[in-house]
Amino acid sequence: MGIFSGEFYSSDLQKTTSLRVIFPDSSNDVTPIVEGEPRVLYLLHGLSGNSAEWSRFSKIEYYAKKYNFIIIMPEADRSFYCDTVCGTRYFTYVADELPVLCSRWFNLTKDPSCTFIAGESMGGCGAVKIALRRPGQYEAVASLSGVLDYPAMVQRVLDGSWPDMQPKEFQAIHGGSGLPKPEDDPLFLVQKMAANPARPRLLQMCGTEDFLYEDNQRFRRAAEAAGYGHTYREEPGDHEWPYWDKAIQCAFQFFCGMDIDTSPLF
Repeated sequence: MGIFSGEFYSSDLQKTTSLRVIFPDSSNDVTPIVEGEPRVLYLLHGLSGNSAEWSRFSKIEYYAKKYNFIIIMPEADRSFYCDTVCGTRYFTYVADELPVLCSRWFNLTKDPSCTFIAGESMGGCGAVKIALRRPGQYEAVASLSGVLDYPAMVQRVLDGSWPDMQPKEFQAIHGGSGLPKPEDDPLFLVQKMAANPARPRLLQMCGTEDFLYEDNQRFRRAAEAAGYGHTYREEPGDHEWPYWDKAIQCAFQFFCGMDIDTSPLF
């Protein structure tokens, strides 16, 4: 397995940032089930994580080889993948600057049919937002326990009812009120993009014990009412890595056109 990590200067972030990349290679320790040129997956981290969390807490290296994917894992701090009012443009960095840099450095395919994006928690919010605001750039997107009712999450923090963040963090992202614009809201975007023929295939997964379960139900109902045609799956699970380690396998299977109800997990 080829695993690379490094630092570079991002013009959109106006600072040096970190990146991890996994390349599937030939070896006798994993038997791939998908052959040919590898697909590309941009895999986004959650609120308290960084670019290394998927490698630390899941078997993502094994899955990259099993399903034949190059995995790009960027750094986004606690930004919810937004362009912040203070000028640090995390949305634009991940959506626009990073693909150009990675294509140049790693000779990646530019074919949207072979390009995907996914993430858990805050990363699920970012993945859906980026995919829906850049139609035609990704063939499919997967949200794993994503923050898909983003305004509701912001309001919890502003009300002081969710202690993992402080109101000043969202004020630094969105301005004085702390409230997001519609362009940062996956609920708004899934309804806006439902009739767009260039919309990506969308997989939404959430554990039934997850504190974001009801938020995910609101997104599910909005997508279904708008006629987006997305795929929803749930099973017992909390907001934690044992669930996401299984869910990311389903995402790979979904990306590869496999039946996620009958395909085995490894």
